[in-house]
Amino acid sequence: MLSKAAKHEIVKEYSEVFKANPSVVLVEYKGLSVKDLEGLRTNLKGADTRLTVVKNTLLKIAAKDTEIEQLSDQLTGPTAIAICQSDATAAAKVFVDSAKDLPSLVIKGGIIEGNVVSLDEITAISKLPSRQEMMAQLLGALTSPMSNLLGALSQMQTKLLYALEAVKDTKEQGNVESSGEAHVEAKVESKAEPKEESKSEAAEETSAQAESKTEAAEETPAEAKDEKVETKEEVQAEAAEVKEEKKEDAPETKADSAESSEEAQAEEPDTEAESSEDSEEKE
Repeated sequence: MLSKAAKHEIVKEYSEVFKANPSVVLVEYKGLSVKDLEGLRTNLKGADTRLTVVKNTLLKIAAKDTEIEQLSDQLTGPTAIAICQSDATAAAKVFVDSAKDLPSLVIKGGIIEGNVVSLDEITAISKLPSRQEMMAQLLGALTSPMSNLLGALSQMQTKLLYALEAVKDTKEQGNVESSGEAHVEAKVESKAEPKEESKSEAAEETSAQAESKTEAAEETPAEAKDEKVETKEEVQAEAAEVKEEKKEDAPETKADSAESSEEAQAEEPDTEAESSEDSEEKE
């Protein structure tokens, strides 16, 4: 038996807790072993929920002038009260899952976020995501636009960098091409100038040759006539000189022939005398 002082402390404690308007779930633990209750308490601690067994009369006194007073009709029989200070969804999930393994566990009802809920509503709430999951989803929903925006900005930045690099490459290629064209043009001009000079010189030479030919063509008829006249006269003079020389040489040849014949006759006796002398010597 509890003393009056102990009962007074229990009422005072729960009265202060109920005034904070927590989420509360009432369950009937008849038929559960101490081990089952301890396992249930351990699971509820993970959901920031405390499970206690208190007399119904004391709970009714503590629930006066609070929202929990709406559950006074359910405070009958062996009842345990679960007080959740934070996430009622997590506590509802623990009770629903535990009831599947513990058939003796009966969920009577409760108050969640100031609203009285039944077994079916607690079951429906247990299927909802927990507060942590909802916060994570909300955070993801809030950060996804930012992440998408950051992704879009980063893509734009990369595209801009690629575009700038492409412009730089095209400018460099244009400079190289322009320098190459200038170099080629300079080469062409340097090659073209000598050709033009040679062409002009060749044209001048051909014009000079043409002039000389025309001058020669103009001079040749008269010169040819004069040369022909001179050659005829020279030929005639030479022919006359040859005739005169023949005339002068003709008598001399005759005289020479006479002298030669006389000399031959004079030499013949000598030969005869020499032949006679030779014959005498032989005898």
